[in-house]
Amino acid sequence: MVAHLVRLKLTLLRNMFRRSRAQAIGVVFAVVYFGFLVVAMAFGAASLRVDLGLAVDIIPVAGAVAVVLWSLVPLFSFGSDPTLDPARFATFAVPPRQLAIGLIAGALVGLPAIATMLISAGVMVAWSHTVLSTLVGIVSTAVAVLTAVTMSRWVSAVATAALSSRRGNDVMGVLALILLVLLSPVLIVLSNAGGDYLAVVRSVSSVAGWTPLGWAWAAPGDIALGHTVVGLLRLALGVAFLWALGVLWLRALTRQVENPRSAARSGSATTADGDLGLLDRGPDTPTGAVAMRVLVYWWRDPRYQAGMLLTPFVPLALLIPYFTSDVRWVTLLMAPLLAFMMAWGEHNAVAYEADAFWMHVAAGTPGLADRRGRLVPSLLVAVPLVIVYAVAGAALAARFDLLAVVLGLSVALLGTAYAVSSVLSVVLPYPVAKPGESPFSTPPGATGITLAAQTVAAISSVVLSAPPIVLALLAWSGAVWAVWAGAVVGLVWGVMLFEIGVRVGARVYERRAPELLASLTAN
Repeated sequence: MVAHLVRLKLTLLRNMFRRSRAQAIGVVFAVVYFGFLVVAMAFGAASLRVDLGLAVDIIPVAGAVAVVLWSLVPLFSFGSDPTLDPARFATFAVPPRQLAIGLIAGALVGLPAIATMLISAGVMVAWSHTVLSTLVGIVSTAVAVLTAVTMSRWVSAVATAALSSRRGNDVMGVLALILLVLLSPVLIVLSNAGGDYLAVVRSVSSVAGWTPLGWAWAAPGDIALGHTVVGLLRLALGVAFLWALGVLWLRALTRQVENPRSAARSGSATTADGDLGLLDRGPDTPTGAVAMRVLVYWWRDPRYQAGMLLTPFVPLALLIPYFTSDVRWVTLLMAPLLAFMMAWGEHNAVAYEADAFWMHVAAGTPGLADRRGRLVPSLLVAVPLVIVYAVAGAALAARFDLLAVVLGLSVALLGTAYAVSSVLSVVLPYPVAKPGESPFSTPPGATGITLAAQTVAAISSVVLSAPPIVLALLAWSGAVWAVWAGAVVGLVWGVMLFEIGVRVGARVYERRAPELLASLTAN
């Protein structure tokens, strides 16, 4: 069973290059770009062999951070791989223990795991000072990588179960805010370090090495330093922690296999006969119908809810440097950041339709109605939040003289990013989790095209907003005339780009609707 799952994952990796030309180019771009970064990081880790003290300080911290990233990045970025989703094996009567081992083995042949193992090879080289430290380095690094992969699977399983209900959505939103708050102690320590960051790293390493996330990473360093008993103790603790994670993962997997996604459906509500809910309460126009349909998705679909809960709170992260480093002006960026994030988040909106997009094609929905209707719900949230964040940011920074240009820049970013999203969502849609799947999942082979599309959307939005950005910088530097010039230009620029982008996206939509439907169905 394990070998079968590994072969399945390898086949899917090979099929990454058999998709559409755009997706294949995206995959190649991502593999080459991140391949260079991974190789550089591996050589950097190996170079620590010349300085054992530095290796002992850096590797446990970096390893603990890697485990955290393995657990959290899939939840808020590209998602865990649904190819080997336990729920998909519910009808095959595979023993849970065999399935759990097979899924971990399948995860180890994914691109993130391969990258982690390449960097870990450099870590092994860094620990090769004695025969015993080399052997312990090989074993402990393998344990650390398995810990990262197993924890990622377990966290994804728990988070998926949490998002299967509306109460779970609220919990996840609160957890996201807690994660932001937890960053403040780290930044406080760094801000008070007085430039001696190596001392900070050394202090953090001494703590991280005695946490479950750092036990396996720190063990070889103790052996190399001659602290054999301490090193073997940490290795034993690391193995015990991996075993505990395996038990937790097995229990979560068993629940998913025995009762796949039932909780997700239990919270769904039905409407009375003849009552279409929100669909029956919006404007009786094609644009209104599309807008109400998207609002229904926002209310019921966990894939939308995950981002909808987190994005409005992202600007609050800027309060951390505001309070810890006395960077008062940073709060002026809250409104522009929110405007950018809200509009940029629509760059792949069509892909979430999946097979349901056929209704738009069959009904002959006008391109303008589709493009505008999809943006209405986001606009209803973004506009008032931008105003609130702009006023709050100016108040916290004590710079109400810049409020006008901040609003202008925010409108410019909002309109420009919406324009880019309106075009890109029908030109370069990339695969996302299908309805009913985990909101944290990403289809196999989609990482490359995802990175390419997200990068293009972000860079294009910023570049096209260059004139208002320049005026905002001039206003910040003291040019009084640029304050109101930036406000007017930003407002006009944002509205103009928004209208142009929507119209261009509408034309592309009407021309590519059948091909777009075929692409969404294939994905």
